[in-house]
Amino acid sequence: MTAGPAFPAARLAAWLSARIAGRPPVALRDVTEPAQGFSSRTVLLTAAWIEDGVERERPLVARLQRDVAVPMLADVFHQYRVMRAIAAHSSVKVPVVEFKEEDAAVLGAPFFLMDRIDGRVPPDFPSYHAQGWFAEELDAAGRERHWWNGVREMHRLHAIDWQAFPFLAEGADTVPDAVFYLTRFVDHWYDWASAGRSFPIVEDALRFLMANPPPCRRSGLVWNDARLGNTMFRRDGEVASLFDFEVASLGPPEVDLAHWMYLDDVFSLNFGVERIDGIPDEAAAIAGFERIYGWPMPYFSYYLAVAAVKILILSIRSYGNDKAMPTPDALPDFLVGRVRRYVDRYAAYLRG
Repeated sequence: MTAGPAFPAARLAAWLSARIAGRPPVALRDVTEPAQGFSSRTVLLTAAWIEDGVERERPLVARLQRDVAVPMLADVFHQYRVMRAIAAHSSVKVPVVEFKEEDAAVLGAPFFLMDRIDGRVPPDFPSYHAQGWFAEELDAAGRERHWWNGVREMHRLHAIDWQAFPFLAEGADTVPDAVFYLTRFVDHWYDWASAGRSFPIVEDALRFLMANPPPCRRSGLVWNDARLGNTMFRRDGEVASLFDFEVASLGPPEVDLAHWMYLDDVFSLNFGVERIDGIPDEAAAIAGFERIYGWPMPYFSYYLAVAAVKILILSIRSYGNDKAMPTPDALPDFLVGRVRRYVDRYAAYLRG
């Protein structure tokens, strides 16, 4: 779809002209606005100008602030700061983020611009387990290769020390562990989502998890939306970019690993779709995580319980803003069952 007349492309072109070396007149082409997205408004465009007699082009993505219902999605510059910090402290593949504007007068809202990257993303809807290039063009070995390449790129992300993100660590005087993560992120999300209502399955699980954390072997950035659908791949199967850091926080890397693994079930079994060949099963996934990260994870059911609680919380209140995402009349049986399964499994692990 095109970004309609409400998008002030001419003003953005003039603003960008003043920020490119030599201040050349910039023209914007192919301005489109995808329909997806829950937080910031996203506009795709190509900036073009003449430099030393040669036409230059720069494909860009504009992320604009907008009013949102969810407090933790309210700051468009949160992901700007996260991606800038990732790029400053690592070679992790994330988009180059060079321009930002806090004055709403330019486009009607604060915004930032990042480079648009070529690649393809496994689709969420319809699920990559059933349709699309991931299901239809790759064989099982190719899917497994893509999956593990995503994990390896996450490993590089998680190698960045948590102190590289001081804006996420306010008030932290010790290494951000699982309890820090649950208190500073998951509990706040639940407070908003529950809107004063009580959901004992969530509350009991959170109390148990906060009281019984496993050892924290490493702490760093928690992507918080780690999944194939937020990973862009090149045609050769290598990762082109990780993206969507709107709600990144701090904590152990296992938080993201469990979310990455659990979302495979959410986008297959939860939707009544058979899991596709090539996605590692639980035992193979955990063994691979241990190999890549370099430490044993006998307590991994704890982090699967954390992932299951987070996804269950997402189901209790609509967070789609002006997007269609109705709240179910009752908590989904699959999601409730997974919370119970993983909490019970971790409790059994603690009992020995």
